[in-house]
Amino acid sequence: MRVRAEGVRMSTGSPIDDEAREDAVDVLRDLLVWQLVPERWARVEAIVDALADALDRGDGDALREATAELEVSGPIRITRIGAQSPGPVPVPERTRDRANHLVHSLGQPPRPGQGDGEPQPSGGDGDGSPTPAP
Repeated sequence: MRVRAEGVRMSTGSPIDDEAREDAVDVLRDLLVWQLVPERWARVEAIVDALADALDRGDGDALREATAELEVSGPIRITRIGAQSPGPVPVPERTRDRANHLVHSLGQPPRPGQGDGEPQPSGGDGDGSPTPAP
């Protein structure tokens, strides 16, 4: 694992690609309408935090892993007979706000150097070719 001088962990996994971003956005939007018992919301919040951490580190593997875990953490349609736990509730405000922020962040193109720990070639349009002189 590489560490920046400031102590921020750099990505050790693959870069975050468009498919990983789109998958994460889809499940984050879905969770906004989920109805879960409070204990399950606590688990979802931990996964959303892991997803945010993966995004901050630019770790595509960790982002995909958190997205997959979030996908299988959604509502279930079966209620146990005799279950005494409280019924499902809508998404807690903190989780909703975090998910909305992540949807916005994932929808933005990455800043130069974000996600792979390597600076991007200059040129202005991100394709790696030099910008022609006017």
